[in-house]
Amino acid sequence: MQNKGEHFIPIGRDKLLECLPEFEKCSESDRSQLIELFDLLSSALHSQYHSEQINLQRLYQPLDPDSILVLKEDTNKDSSEVFRQVDKILQNANYQKLPTGELKTAVENATALGLRMKVDFSLFEELHVYGRGDETETWTKKSWWKFFKEEKFDVKVFQRLIIAFRLKDHDDLPKGQSSSFVYLKSFKGIPHSDLHTLLPGTQVKMTLLDRGKIIIPALSGIVMSIVKIVRLMVAVAIFATLANFIKFWVIPAGIIYYIIKGFLSYKKTQDKYQLNLTRNLYFQNLDNNSGVLLRILNEAELQDYRELVIAYYVLWRFGKAGMRAKQIDDIAEHQLFETINQKIDFEVDDALEKLESIKLIYKEKGLWFPLNIDESMKELNNALSK
Repeated sequence: MQNKGEHFIPIGRDKLLECLPEFEKCSESDRSQLIELFDLLSSALHSQYHSEQINLQRLYQPLDPDSILVLKEDTNKDSSEVFRQVDKILQNANYQKLPTGELKTAVENATALGLRMKVDFSLFEELHVYGRGDETETWTKKSWWKFFKEEKFDVKVFQRLIIAFRLKDHDDLPKGQSSSFVYLKSFKGIPHSDLHTLLPGTQVKMTLLDRGKIIIPALSGIVMSIVKIVRLMVAVAIFATLANFIKFWVIPAGIIYYIIKGFLSYKKTQDKYQLNLTRNLYFQNLDNNSGVLLRILNEAELQDYRELVIAYYVLWRFGKAGMRAKQIDDIAEHQLFETINQKIDFEVDDALEKLESIKLIYKEKGLWFPLNIDESMKELNNALSK
């Protein structure tokens, strides 16, 4: 279940009418008119977001690492407006911006996958992380010290996660990435402790146990080789030339052999960690770059639609004599909980402000009043015809 404080309403259009209190008690004529009104509202929102999409794509094209378009030589590469617009859209889609400190805290702890990572934050010119759907899931794991018995543990995850960043000109810039672009990444089901694993330049840190598995055998191998070589030298001491050869070449060769063996073992263990990370994240990546923009614009549009429909309907149904925002908020949240069994923090002020901007409701002496359905449809038709 979502925690109190989540604004996102996780329902589709087909479920939305069930979230409208006493909708089934409305007359058939009213229900028909309301559905027609909601269709007009959807069209008006879609027109608005389509305009935003065109504007945002124009801004993002010169900063898109996946773009194949030919651009003018003097194309503006300033990313500040792109980050501002992305932030605005994600707020409308009910994402919450996460503080950088939360990322740095995650780095200090092992991930839910059992990995320890290190991140070079100096690589980033700008870094913004947004999460939505903060919930707790039950995972399982097996530990060798518990004889591989399966045990359950709780993991706090974000249902959706968006990362927006621009890199600096840096000596350690990850291969294939550039400071000329703005990168956008979208993921699902990401544990809080794994946020930093999604960033470029992240490297796996092995545990002391894994380091011991590499270092101890390598050192013991060197010691055993030296012992064997000394014994061999004694056995062939009568052959001075051979003894000198062993003394000056075989011992160094043996040491070099075990150093190389230890290094290869280290790389093999490191690759095993990286493969484990890649396997877990492969199916959690939803979209990249311009695809993320289309996704979040669609999410913001649908979220606005849900909020406006619920707020307008509650005011129309119960507010003929006027209602305060708190009353609308309480009714909306109660009905949402009754319908989907989730506590939603309904953004009533935002919904009322948007309804007022398109002239479907008005405010007098601290109370909100609805226009009737016919007047509301007339306002929406006028907006669509402009």
